Amino acid sequence: MKFEVSLFTAIIILIVGLYDMAYAFNRRYKNNGRSFGPFMILGIIFTVFGIFLLIRHWMG
Repeated sequence: MKFEVSLFTAIIILIVGLYDMAYAFNRRYKNNGRSFGPFMILGIIFTVFGIFLLIRHWMG
């Protein structure tokens, strides 16, 4: 089975991950450090997966 990745999908997932991390940082400063963990975890997962998909796309 060949694993083909669309460049558009990889970029969108990377943008979503970066947005989640930015939202978590912004929420941390507004709420005095409370309840920003889930957004940070999702941001890290999406960012790592987006980078993985970009690498898979470039490797062919």
